[in-house]
Amino acid sequence: MAQCGDGGVEELVQKAFDAHPVAAAIHLSSFPEMLRTNPDKAIGTIGTIYDNALDEAYTNEEGENHRYLVEAMAGGPCEVIPWILYNNIGTVYPSLERSQKDIVLKQIFGILDKRNYAEVNGVYSAGHTPGIREPLLLSDICIARPLYWPGLYDEEQLWKKFDNFYDFEKNVMGEGTFRKDMVNSDFLVAYAVLRTDFTNFGGDFAEYLRENNPNFLGRVIKGIVGLRFTRAETSEKVESKRKRLEEILPRSLHDGIEPLRQEADWVDFKLFP
Repeated sequence: MAQCGDGGVEELVQKAFDAHPVAAAIHLSSFPEMLRTNPDKAIGTIGTIYDNALDEAYTNEEGENHRYLVEAMAGGPCEVIPWILYNNIGTVYPSLERSQKDIVLKQIFGILDKRNYAEVNGVYSAGHTPGIREPLLLSDICIARPLYWPGLYDEEQLWKKFDNFYDFEKNVMGEGTFRKDMVNSDFLVAYAVLRTDFTNFGGDFAEYLRENNPNFLGRVIKGIVGLRFTRAETSEKVESKRKRLEEILPRSLHDGIEPLRQEADWVDFKLFP
C-alpha cells in the first residue's frame, strides 16, 4: 500500500503524518452518515472538511500549524485523509443526481486544482486519484481533468505475477471485489485486469464479476466507456474508439459498449474549464 510522504524528509514531516489517522477520526467519522442522510448538506462541506482535517493533522501540541511547510517538503499531504474522504464520497456517488455529482466535482476540484497535476495523479507522491476506488467518481474526475488520470501501472504487481484467474482470485479477490488491504483503487485494478493486453484472464474476471458483483462490473464498464468516448465528437472518432475497446475488452462485454455510449451518463467536461 502507499506510504505517507517520501522516506528522506525531516522528523517534522513524519510527526505530522503520524497524526493523520487521529485527525481523520475526528473530522471524518460522521461524514459517511451525513452523506447518507443529508447528501446535499454533506457534499457542500467537502472542501471545508478536507481543510479542517488536514489543519488538525499538521498542528502540533503547541498550536503551531506546519501544514503548508510539510506539504511542500513531502510533495503534498499524506494520502490518509484525502483517500478516506474521496472514498466516503464514492460510497454514495453512483446514487446521486447529475446536479449533485457536479457539485461534488466542483468541491473536489477546489482541492485538486490547487495542487500540481503530477502530485494529484501520483507521479510525485502517493497522489490523490490513485486511491479513489469508485469507478464513476474517478472516471468523472478524469473526464473533466484528463491530466489527473493516474494510469494503470501503479498496482501492476497485483496481476502481473499471475497466469490464471484462479490464482488471482485466491490472492487478490474477496467478497465480490478486491481485498481492501491489497488494492488502492478498485476501478484502476479492474480496468487493467479486464484488458486483454494486460492479462490473459480478463474474460474470466468479467464472468466472476457478472456472477458475484454485477453492479460493480456495470460501473466499471460505464467508467471506461465515459473515459473513452467523451471527447469523440465525430463518427470516425467514435468508430475508432469502439474498435479499440473491442480489441482490449473481453468479447462478453462488447454488447454493452454502445448502449452506455448512447446513454452518455457522465460529466459534461465543458462545465469544468
